[in-house]
Amino acid sequence: MSKNLSRNYTIKHNKYPIKQSLRDWINNYPESFHPCDMNRFYSFVKCICRYSRKQKGYQWLEKKLKQESNLNNEKIKIYCDKFVELQKFYKTPRLQIYKY
Repeated sequence: MSKNLSRNYTIKHNKYPIKQSLRDWINNYPESFHPCDMNRFYSFVKCICRYSRKQKGYQWLEKKLKQESNLNNEKIKIYCDKFVELQKFYKTPRLQIYKY
């Protein structure tokens, strides 16, 4: 086997997962509320919950959407409300359903 055929299959870590997930969602027509767009939004919220060191809330997302998207105020409000709701859901602890 030739040395020229060897490939590097290492997985590269994304240094900025929040920025990348926001860009992926915003650049794919979030105004349509298509299921695929909503999945990208959910991935973005999960990314925020998982990787953000600081609390990001309603005002943070509202500011980002006004700067980086073409969404109208009504759709921005819908996404911001859902953003806060999903963050609360993510942080809710599991209930113990079995007794030992």
